[in-house]
This record gives sequence, structure tokens and C-alpha cells, in this order.
Amino acid sequence: MKRQIAVIGLGIFGRQLAVSLSQRGFSVMAIDNTPEPVDEIKDEVAQALVLDTTNEHALLEAKVDEMEVVVNAIGTQHIENSILTTALLRQLGVAHIIARATAPLHARILRQVGAHEVVNPEEDMARKLAHQLARPGLREVLPLAEDVCVAELPVPASFVGKTLGQLEVRRRYRVNVIGVQRIPGEGRERRMTLNVSPNDDPFQEGDALVVIGRDEDVDRLGGLG
Repeated sequence: MKRQIAVIGLGIFGRQLAVSLSQRGFSVMAIDNTPEPVDEIKDEVAQALVLDTTNEHALLEAKVDEMEVVVNAIGTQHIENSILTTALLRQLGVAHIIARATAPLHARILRQVGAHEVVNPEEDMARKLAHQLARPGLREVLPLAEDVCVAELPVPASFVGKTLGQLEVRRRYRVNVIGVQRIPGEGRERRMTLNVSPNDDPFQEGDALVVIGRDEDVDRLGGLG
């Protein structure tokens, strides 16, 4: 049975999230309080509803409370609705509520009224862009906590021919290597190896490291080139 997820608020972020989840096999209920975005998405998700999510009866009638996850993606123009909706979802006993915040104060309020997780897409994108501008060698950055990220970066030239144990990456650079990507042969796709052992094969030219650590430490490692 497909996992059931509701996405409330069909602005740019909410719409893209709903469509992407649907494409990945989730049963998505897409909700907005205006007809136009609902009409635009109706053929791309399991359900598309025009609904006032600050109305408890409307939420119950649509069975939003029965969803495994509800993402409150209401945008910056309707912060009051965002807070009221989150509070109602928690009151109705929704199993997992993820709410979009637009500012630190908004995030704190969302947590206080019942959100299990709070995300700030604009803030995350700004951090990601800052990483990439600071260290152009970073191929991909995924912000996690406030100052922690996962990043993919090319193996520095000074690492080639040495093992993880010889390099003592964790002690010297204060990051954890959680994976190595390697092209096994000409014309082959890059392959990821997880749980890298200190005594695994030496790093090769063309390898990529996947690391987790504090922003400043990841930036420092990325600057080795």
C-alpha cells in the first residue's frame, strides 16, 4: 500500500513537493484554499482539494487526520493560517507534521503549536549556495542541522594512493567520511560504497568523498583541492 501524504499550500514549494512525492510512488493529497493551483495539479496527484485548513470540520471531512504525514507548506503571505493549521493538525492527532517556516520566530511558534519537524527551504538553499560559492569544488551540499551538512567533493590530490586510516580524516579534519563514489571502469556508472573502512582500498584519482560535518570543517576539506 502506498504511503499517504498530504501537502497543504500549493505555492512553488508545495506544488513541487507534491508532484515529486507523487512521482516517487506516494499517494499525495494536495490541498490549497484557492481553486487555481488545485486545478493545475489535479492530474498529477491522487487527490487535489480546495480546502480551508483553518477549519477543523473541513480537515476531518477530508480525512486529513488519517494521513501518515502532513506537510504544511503554506507560504509567507499567510503566516497566521500556517500557525493555525499546524495547531489544528496536532489537535487532530496527525502522526507526523512537517511545517514550512519563513523566519526563526515563525519556526519556534510552529514547534510550540505542534510541528514535529520544521523546514525553511529558503534558508537551506542560501546555505547550500554559500557553500558552493565558498568552495566551488563541492559538488553537492545537503544542509542538515543549523551548522551541519552532508557534502560530496572530489578526493583531494593529496589523498590519492592513501587509505582512510592513513589519512586520519576524522581526527585531522573533524569530518566523517560516510561514503566513496568511484567509477569502476571506462563507460561504467559511478558507484557508491558506504561504511568505508579505514583499511579499504586507497583512494583513486576521480573518486568522490561523501562527508558529514560542521559547515566550517567541510569547507576546509573542500578547499584542499
